Amino acid sequence: MIVSFLHDYIFIKTKKTGGTTVEVTLSASCGPKDIVTPLGPRDEIARAGSRPVCRNFASDPAIERGLLDAIARDDKKAYLRARKHSDFFAHMSAAEIRDKLAPDFWARAFKFTVERHPYEKAVSAAYFKYRPQKDKAFDAYLDDFLRAGTYSSWRFYTIDDSPAVDEFIRQETLLPDLKRIGARLGVPIPDELVRTKTKSRADKRPAREILNDRQKEIVYEFCRKEFDLLGYER
Repeated sequence: MIVSFLHDYIFIKTKKTGGTTVEVTLSASCGPKDIVTPLGPRDEIARAGSRPVCRNFASDPAIERGLLDAIARDDKKAYLRARKHSDFFAHMSAAEIRDKLAPDFWARAFKFTVERHPYEKAVSAAYFKYRPQKDKAFDAYLDDFLRAGTYSSWRFYTIDDSPAVDEFIRQETLLPDLKRIGARLGVPIPDELVRTKTKSRADKRPAREILNDRQKEIVYEFCRKEFDLLGYER
C-alpha cells in the first residue's frame, strides 16, 4: 500500500493480483514523506537492491526501526510482530486507510487498485498458500481453499459495499494500465516491470482449465460482485 503526498494518490493493495509489482514500480518515485508499507522481508530487500525503501508506516520510530531490523536479518517472526503495531500495512482496506488520513487528503487523492480475473486470482492464491509437505494433495486442498472464499478482493477497495477507488488496473493488462495511471499522476513507468511471487504456482495452465465446473461456480458465488463490476467472463 502506498500513500503519496508528493503525487496525491493512494494505491490500495489487493492479494494475488500483481500488487507487489505495482508497489515496486511506484515506490521508485515516492517522496521522503510518502507512506510506503513494507513488503515481506526478502521482497523488501529485493526491490531496493540492498536496503529497504519502506518508510513512514509507523508513528512510533521504535516500531519502524524494529521492523527494518527484522527485514535486514530476514527474521519473519520479528517482522510479523513489528508489523502488528504499524499504523499502515500492506493489505489495508479502503476504510482503514481513510480513517488514518486527513479527510481533505482522502477526498482529493486519486485512489486506485489492481484486480484480476477471479478464477486466476483464486488458483494463484491457493498455490501461494499450499505447502506440499504439510497439506493434503493439492486437488483436495484447492477445493477446501475455494470454499473459504478468502481470495475475494471486494473488501479491500470498497466502503459500505461500494467501490471507493477512482480507477482499476487489471493484472491482465498491467503494463499499459500502469503507464496510463503514471501519465495521469506524472510518475514515470518503465517499459518492463519487475515480476514478483511467480514461482509458487506449479501448474501454469489457465485457471479456467484447472478448475472444474463446480469449482468455477464456487468462485463465482464468492466473487460475483467482482465479475459484475469489472465485466469478467465466467
